Amino acid sequence: MNRPTDVHEAGAANLEFARVLVQELHAAGVTTAIVCPGSRSAPLALAVAGQAGLAHSVHLDERNAAFHALGYAKASGRPVALVCTSGTAGANFLPAVAEASHSRVPLVVLTADRPPELRAWGAAQTMEQRSLYAGFTRWSEEAPCPSEGGPGESYARALARRAVGAATGPAPGPVHLNLPFREPLVPATIDVAPRPARLPAPGVAARTHVAPEDVESLSRELRKVTRGVLVFGPDAGDAASATEVCALAERLGWPVLADPASGLRAGSALDESLACAADLVLRSADAAAALAPELVVRFGGLPTSKAVSLWLAGHPEAEVWLVDPAAGYRDPQHRVSRVVRAGAGAFCGSLAAALAGPSEAARAWRARWLAADRSARAALDAAMSAESRLHTPQVARALWGAVPEGATLYVANSMAIRELDAFAGPRASQIKVLANRGVNGIDGQVSAALGASAALAVPTVLWCGDLALLHDVSGLLAGRLHGANLTVVVTNDGGGGIFEYLPVASAVPRAVFEEMFAVPHGLDLGELARGLGWEFARVESATALEAALARALEGGRHVIEVPVDRAANTAHHGRLFAAVRAALTQRWDA
Repeated sequence: MNRPTDVHEAGAANLEFARVLVQELHAAGVTTAIVCPGSRSAPLALAVAGQAGLAHSVHLDERNAAFHALGYAKASGRPVALVCTSGTAGANFLPAVAEASHSRVPLVVLTADRPPELRAWGAAQTMEQRSLYAGFTRWSEEAPCPSEGGPGESYARALARRAVGAATGPAPGPVHLNLPFREPLVPATIDVAPRPARLPAPGVAARTHVAPEDVESLSRELRKVTRGVLVFGPDAGDAASATEVCALAERLGWPVLADPASGLRAGSALDESLACAADLVLRSADAAAALAPELVVRFGGLPTSKAVSLWLAGHPEAEVWLVDPAAGYRDPQHRVSRVVRAGAGAFCGSLAAALAGPSEAARAWRARWLAADRSARAALDAAMSAESRLHTPQVARALWGAVPEGATLYVANSMAIRELDAFAGPRASQIKVLANRGVNGIDGQVSAALGASAALAVPTVLWCGDLALLHDVSGLLAGRLHGANLTVVVTNDGGGGIFEYLPVASAVPRAVFEEMFAVPHGLDLGELARGLGWEFARVESATALEAALARALEGGRHVIEVPVDRAANTAHHGRLFAAVRAALTQRWDA
């Protein structure tokens, strides 16, 4: 790489540094870049545009861009480069970077910057960027200005390789490279010939196996346990590991509790072990007490279900193991007594091979769990069939049954993911379920679903509430600009329905609750969707929802609104939960 001797060569140095960096990012495994337009980032943008084999898209809104990158990387499992100019542009990446950190999604964030001597001196579009994502990155670094004649091409390549390696390690996550550029930012004449792709650099294999000596000691301890449970939280596994999970559950005689975002709820081989209604079962104090475990083996993040978390906390005498390829501490209850560094499939496969089969006592334990699960589902079915109106539990079931095999269902935070967890039963055909359960925010849901749709190129459905949709209107705009293929199903209860289930709903006067928590907006979602170039339909029955969904999944951009009466919906949930509790109480009393 040329090292300039005067200011006229600065632009050439900037562009060459950016081109080498981007070329090596691509060689190290980055196949997609998301770019936000800006002046200071011009060398990076031109490098991305000129890199052969590197797909890219340009986004007007940095927050939308960052969540698009998040959704793409989450769906594909591959690192995505995210590029912006200096100043507040990078600050708008922060919510998505925080989510990526907590949900272990690989991002390589490239923020262009002004020269260091301009910081803290009132220079335009200049702020402290080096610590923008402090606490959320796997690694961060600031490069020297390329025009200063410092480290050359070898440094740019090493910087890129290290960035991708850190982003894709045992605990994947975001990496931040802050890149100052001096003016002139680019040379007066630019060669636009595509930069050739380099051969991929050799990677470092992550540890996914369990050491033989550990298999022996772990299996010896597991043989002593009768009342054990395998709990799979968000991002714990995928359909590929279902066979190994099933094998271990069968050898142990334990039930499996699988979060809908675990990758194991749909289309897996776990029907004989899976307790789909765990959230409903464990809302019953009688059931939660009767199903006291000796050992819980956890995979992934903490489950979405509050009932499951309370059940874990309510049995402090039970030992908790955490299986995690990064040996990280996803342990907000501070209960984990043993951490096993391995992937879910490797752990389950290794231990299943070392175990002969369950004892009669263990078989009886799992049978007790599954009988409770069947009782809860039967009571739920009866209670739901008695209601003709379309409430959110019915929407959860309709979507769970209607989204076609091989499609992606992106489920927003707040109520949607909880509804799916509680009311989505066994499903034979496989779909990919994604959710941003790292920091659990409602921001960026449309943008993230757009990213997943772009990554997988399969029918994709986002289920969200009205506030989540309004929170990411820029995602609807981006969908139009990029010709996206996405269906958004929005349950519109005129505000924040989740607050109806919190103590504050009954603790303050209704007028105060509506203004400060529910926040009814009164907006016409159809007008909004059509104005931004999306097809729109409003449905009020399960049959109409399924028909609208079938039409939408033929392709294009669609918003399907399901109006929901918030008070009636809350009351309906109360009746469903009461029916399940009554059935379980009767069962334990008998």
